[in-house]
Amino acid sequence: MPRCAVNGARLHYERHGRGEPVLLVTGFAISGAVFEPVLGAYTDRFECILYDHRGTGRSGGPARPTSIPQLAADAAGLLAALGVESAHVHGVSMGGMVAQELALRFPHRVRGLVLGATTPGGPRAARPAAGELAALLAAAVDGRRGEWLAGALFSEAFRHEHPQRVRELLAYFGRHPPSRAAVLAQWWATVYHDTTSRLGQIRAPTLVVHGDADTLTPVANARMLAARIPGAELALVPGAGHAYALEQPEVTHRLVCDWFERRGPIPAGAPRTGLTARAEPLTRPFGLPVGAARTGASLAVLAADRVKDRLRGRSADVAVDR
Repeated sequence: MPRCAVNGARLHYERHGRGEPVLLVTGFAISGAVFEPVLGAYTDRFECILYDHRGTGRSGGPARPTSIPQLAADAAGLLAALGVESAHVHGVSMGGMVAQELALRFPHRVRGLVLGATTPGGPRAARPAAGELAALLAAAVDGRRGEWLAGALFSEAFRHEHPQRVRELLAYFGRHPPSRAAVLAQWWATVYHDTTSRLGQIRAPTLVVHGDADTLTPVANARMLAARIPGAELALVPGAGHAYALEQPEVTHRLVCDWFERRGPIPAGAPRTGLTARAEPLTRPFGLPVGAARTGASLAVLAADRVKDRLRGRSADVAVDR
């Protein structure tokens, strides 16, 4: 079981295939095993590097709060430790949050950026339905992966037409379950993830992929990411839910590989310099409070926008009356 010491944690990692390196970043409270059902479709073209987040799955790490910036630093540190100067980065769900932060903080490590079924976070993002969110959290805490979790991950049509395949895929979400401390740490990391105001700073060529029947992370988030990241492209997987890559692997493979064909070769971004680069390790431990501050700022902007909309509505009413 290969492990690598990174930022005080020992991260489990795997390397499969040959070609351009692609770092696969997994989601909330699950191990990299979730990529296994579709990994073979990519290994003839890419060297796929997958890993478990600190304290999750097969990775070790201190049982204390973490943040998306810390998880992004882990991803960058893993690449450095493996001697990989830069890689394409494909982050899914919470992994997409990590991928955004990785592109912002460590642009020299990122070539092409694929953001799957994810969100910019904060109060300006579209929220999941309460039932799906509760199912995800409950599954992470008690380790169960029942039909109620399937409703959060897969579309209704897929669950109805392929019940046996749903059960097979759910088993990958249950492998290497995390501790409750790790679940809570990642929960708060996602709560205080908010890149909305910084998306315009991402310079990596970006593909945003999303199932258009995703109820856990509504598709409005994908549209926001694609609109705010310069030059980003949006690819929707028709009829697919949150786990779009598992539900429709052939369609997803075609969308992703066609994008790489059109955009390649993609070089790594320029490294950050000056004070911002030197301050990054110092700001990392304050990821949660900084994230909370950004969330508060987004909330203030959202409230101001709503006030402006109301004032415009009243002005329009007055004009009509006249």
